[in-house]
Parts: sequence; structure tokens; C-alpha cells
Amino acid sequence: MKEPRKPSAFINDIPLKYKFLFIYLMCVLLPILVINALFYVQISRSVEVRERENLVISVDRVAYDLMQIVNECVAISNTVAADRPFMDMLDYPYPDNEAYYDTYNDYLRDKLRQYSNLHSYIYYMGIYTSNPTIQNGSSYFSLSEEDKNSEWYRRISGSPDNVLLTSYQGTNPLNPPQQEVFVSLIRRLDNFTGQPYSKYLRIDLRLSSLQELFAKERNYLGFKLLDEQNRVVLASDRSYSSLDANALLKVDNSLDQPSGQIVHTLSSASFTEGWRLVGTPEGRETNQEMSRALRLSLILALCTIIIPTLLMMVVIRSYNLRIRLLYKHMKLVKYEQFESIDMYEGKDEIGGLIRSFNLMTGKIRNLINDVYKLEIQKKDLDLERVRAELKYLESQVDPHFLFNTLNAILVICKKYKYEEVTDVIRNLALIMRRLLSWKDDLITVEEEISFIEMYLQIEKFRFQSRFSYELAVDPAVLKYRIPKMSIQALVENSCKHGLQSVKWARTIHVSATRVDTGLLITVADNGKGIEKEKLEWILNHLDTEQDSGKNVGLRNVYKRLKLYYNGRATFSIESTEYERTVITIHIPDDLSLVPEVEESHV
Repeated sequence: MKEPRKPSAFINDIPLKYKFLFIYLMCVLLPILVINALFYVQISRSVEVRERENLVISVDRVAYDLMQIVNECVAISNTVAADRPFMDMLDYPYPDNEAYYDTYNDYLRDKLRQYSNLHSYIYYMGIYTSNPTIQNGSSYFSLSEEDKNSEWYRRISGSPDNVLLTSYQGTNPLNPPQQEVFVSLIRRLDNFTGQPYSKYLRIDLRLSSLQELFAKERNYLGFKLLDEQNRVVLASDRSYSSLDANALLKVDNSLDQPSGQIVHTLSSASFTEGWRLVGTPEGRETNQEMSRALRLSLILALCTIIIPTLLMMVVIRSYNLRIRLLYKHMKLVKYEQFESIDMYEGKDEIGGLIRSFNLMTGKIRNLINDVYKLEIQKKDLDLERVRAELKYLESQVDPHFLFNTLNAILVICKKYKYEEVTDVIRNLALIMRRLLSWKDDLITVEEEISFIEMYLQIEKFRFQSRFSYELAVDPAVLKYRIPKMSIQALVENSCKHGLQSVKWARTIHVSATRVDTGLLITVADNGKGIEKEKLEWILNHLDTEQDSGKNVGLRNVYKRLKLYYNGRATFSIESTEYERTVITIHIPDDLSLVPEVEESHV
């Protein structure tokens, strides 16, 4: 008896050139590509992390410089608020304008101007007071109704804090008709008790100075300064000094969307609460670094691919050329052409094979010319005669003889009470009788299930307690007609290929039910299952015309279903390795799902 092939033996069936190609692809090309891809991914991540860290540093630097300006303005406001004589002059009720202007010329004129002269980032400093004797002009204003309705006044008067950084749209004190965006530090001047009037210091920052901070990082980031209401106060690429009110302090919604923006809170101080600096990467530096990393990866990939490929080609060509020539001459031996291989064989193993082949062919030629050619011819004649006699005897075997023999064995088993063997032989005899009596291609579901049950009883005898089966058939479908042995072939396939090689308890389940769309037949087993690649191969080759000798039963059932039902019946296979395999047949309601007494649509 021929030993079964080992699963690893399929490698021997693969042509040598495909083996070499597989070795090159899996052992050379694929590892090189994977390593280079991982190298590029790692470099890319490192570049992204490094550039991101640099961008965060840039945003931190701009935020720090911006807070330095704000903190210096807070320090100036603290100095002004702590000047008691200055506060007294602002609270003094001047009897007339002449008295106010005398004080203004002697003391007030340059009191605030000195700070704006020393700090270029201060655009304007002014004090607004409820003292009605203060004359409007320069840096001092008596609070008017218009001032009280202004945005900055409403915010500082409604805030519990004495200091507030705010942005608003208002009138330029130095050019009243012009509407601008202001970023101002507002300070309530109420350090001393007993002050009769409320006073507010307003320090307007020069937006151009803030944009100069943004410009230092323009090669890396674009900046936006957002106030506590999420409005864009200032941006690197835009100016908000405009008469068009629609262009001022627009709410920014870009932070709600995922992006690479870097958001930095100005500080934890209460007067800057809600203020944020947003940096948007320009991407040029990162893209350049990524391009360098990609070029380096491509150069390494090309070098590591080309050199091993050339070496592999030289080595493989040395092997492949000589093996193909050896294979060609060995095929000629089949046709009694014993030609020697005329080439330099080499000193490796293949060279030794070629030398041995040349030696063998030389000896065979000598033997054939002397004796063996006549002996071989004689043996060929005897062999052909024996084959002809064997075929003749085989053609004389009558299936009825086998059926009668089974009946004779059955009588003997009954006589000597071999009950288990009796059941098996009785089922086998019934199967033979059924096969001999079936003439039509279409039979009822009831007949098919009866035939399957006899077959499963034989399998039950074979596996004993390690095998069980279940037949779940809807009585409503027993009289419907289907192609004969269409279910039996699937059951036999499950027993032979699914259950035979497993060690656990074997179970097979057969069902036939009536569903809304037609007849549904399933055959399920808990055998070893089908590998994913093999299952794909089976499904792809069910419809092929080539007869490879594999999966004949499945292909036969599939083609008969396709023939009888004009391709509308479905045939599917689902399998999980070492768990279960389910084969499903669905026949539409309007085809051959008719009782036996009616004519088939086929």
C-alpha cells in the first residue's frame, strides 16, 4: 500500500525557478523592504517629534515675550496706582479750568507720557475719572456716557478684579473717527480709601510690536492671539485696523477641528484668564526634513536591493542553467535518447550530478546495444498482454454479483447472530440496491435522507461511540425533488475529509428546511475544518473545467446544481479550522421546489 504524502511534500512539486523566486522575495526583497520601511517610519516619527518640540519651544518663547510686555504694563499700572499725590490731584475738585491747567502744566502733563516714551510697545496711556472738573485732552478724560457704554468700561466695571487684559473695538483717542481693535490693560485706581471719584487707567498695547514678536518665528509658525471670548485679536498675516466692522474680532472656530495647532495659555493670572496664543505650523521645515528622510531611505533601499539582487541572479543563474539542462536531457531518456551533457559541469553538487548522468547514459547505451534492449521489448509485450487480460476480467465484473454476494454474507451473519455486522451489510446491500434501482436524476428529499441515514449507520459502526449524527428534516419538504446524491456527496465528503483524522467526538448534522425564499439544506460537521487558503482555492476552482482529481464530489454537486437550476441555486462553504465546517445549498422557491406529483421546472 502506498504511503500517504506528507503535507510538506508539496514543496517538491514546485518548479525550481519558482522556489528561487520565492526565496528571493521572502528572504531578500521582503525583509529589505520591511526594514527600510520601518527605518523610514522611525526617522519620520523622530523628525516629527523633534520638529514638534521645536515648534512648542517657539510658541513658548513668543508667549513668554508677550507676557513680559503684559507684566511690565501691570507693573506700570501698579506704580501709577500707588502714587498718592498723583491720585490726590486727580480727585481734587478744581474751581475752574485755569486752576486745572495750572496743575496739568506743572505736574500732570508728562506723568503718563514718560512711560510711553520709555516703552515702545505702549501705544497709548490714559486715565478716565468721574471727576467732572478734569478737562478732556491728552491722557486725561472725564468719564462720559459714551465712555461708560464702551466695551472696555463695561468689562472692568463688571469684573471683580482690579486689573484686566481685554480686547475690544473702539475709537482711537488720538484719532476719534477711526475704529480700531485694541488690546488694553485696564486698571481700577482705588488703592486708597476715601477717594471721592472712581478712576481707571487704560494702557493700549501697540499691535505692531506684538506682530514683531510673531515675525521672529515666521519661518516656522503662523500665530493668532485669541481673547477670552475666543475672538482673533491679532494674526501674523492680517491687520485688524479697519473701518469695516465685519473684519474686526472674528470668532475663531478652527480649534474645534483636529489639526496640528499648538495652543498656549498666556498665564495663570486672573487678568489673562482665557487668553491663548495659537501657533499653526508652516510645515516647510518639517516637509524638508521628511523629504531628506525619504531620500535617505530610498537610497538605502536601492543599495540594499540592487546589490543582493545582482548576487542572487549570478548564483541562481549558475544553478538554474545547469539544472534545466540536466532536466532536459533526463526527459530525453524517457524517449530512449541517451545523450550526454556537453558543458563544464563545475565542482559543486550539481556538477557531480551532471558527471554521474553522463556516466550513466554511457553505460545504458552500451547495455542497450548488447542485451537489455531485447529484454525490455519482451517484457513490454508481456506487460501489455497482462494489462489487456486484466481489463477484460474487470469488464466482466457484474454489480449484481456484488449485490448477491452481500445478500449471501447477510444470511450467514444472521445465522450466526453477528448482529452489528448484519446491520452494516444490510445497509450496504440496501445502498447497492438503491444505486441499481435509481434511474431518474431527480429524487425526493425523503429518498435522499433515507439513503444518507443508511450511509451514516455504516459510519456509526466504523467509529462506534466516537461518532454521532443528527437529521433535522422539515416534513413539509420531504416530497420535494432534488438531484440524487447531492446531499449524500456532501455527507461523505465531511466524513472522509473532515471527521476521519480528528481524535475528538465526531458529529455531523444534516438539515433540510423550508424558508421564505426556498429550500435550505445544510451539512455541518465538527471536524478539522479547511485552511483559509485551501478553502479559497476550492471555491475558486469549483467552476473550472480542468479535472485535477481533487474535490471531485464538491465540484460534481456544484455543477449539477448549476445545471439543473440555471445557475440560480447557491452553494457556499464556511469553515473554521479545528472547529466546524458548514456547507449550505439554497434552491429558490420558483425552481424545482415542487411536490413529487408535479412536473419539475428543470
